[in-house]
Amino acid sequence: MRLSFAQTYSFAHNDCADLERRLSARSGDGTCFVVTESVFSMDGDLAPLQEMAALCRKHGAQLMVDEAHATGVIGDAGEGLVQALGLQEECFARVHTFGKAVGCHGAVVLGSSLLRDYLINFSRSLIYTTALPPSSVAAIARAYALMPQLGSLRAQLSRLIDLWRAEEIGYRRLDSRTPIQVVIVPGNDAVRELAEKLQAAGLDVRPILYPTVPKGSERLRIVLHAFNTEEEIRALCGLLKK
Repeated sequence: MRLSFAQTYSFAHNDCADLERRLSARSGDGTCFVVTESVFSMDGDLAPLQEMAALCRKHGAQLMVDEAHATGVIGDAGEGLVQALGLQEECFARVHTFGKAVGCHGAVVLGSSLLRDYLINFSRSLIYTTALPPSSVAAIARAYALMPQLGSLRAQLSRLIDLWRAEEIGYRRLDSRTPIQVVIVPGNDAVRELAEKLQAAGLDVRPILYPTVPKGSERLRIVLHAFNTEEEIRALCGLLKK
């Protein structure tokens, strides 16, 4: 957005009523784009994509979705939230990154042939970057071939999320049903100290400090993986209870 010359406005997090107010109040003749993540990287919650797509239809806007944290995890084949909801034809553009679940680097923009041609000819950040080496392309292709076969791992991940959510801990946590789980520990010193104790116990849990997040919402950002065990989840919860 900053690389473009467009006016930009924010709307309240996942608040479709606020989004509609913004869409209704907009002025000018240009195309309006609504940009969101599908799985939010810092809170682990999901965007209400069906409602957002409906508002875009109503107001003649275009929907753009970043699927970075949904790729490989959300959907029967790891296809991401947009396809899992059947909204792929309603998105002007989707971004899937090849880090995180894919285990490589780079990203892809999915959209129309017109969008593809436009980006190739006018996107400076694409024109003046270096193409992925063949070894990375091969690794990405292999990851995409494997993802539809990993239903049992996604099911295991879902069980671990349910176990984590069911266990009591001594802190407030955000409501997330994705692998990104958040424990609020106000204060940079407090959350850093707690993270160090967890790391000393062999648990790779990282603190997120102000100003990365607003003051008072400093947190432990816990990312669950299919290779984690129920014993590790219970150990984590037990340490947080103390």
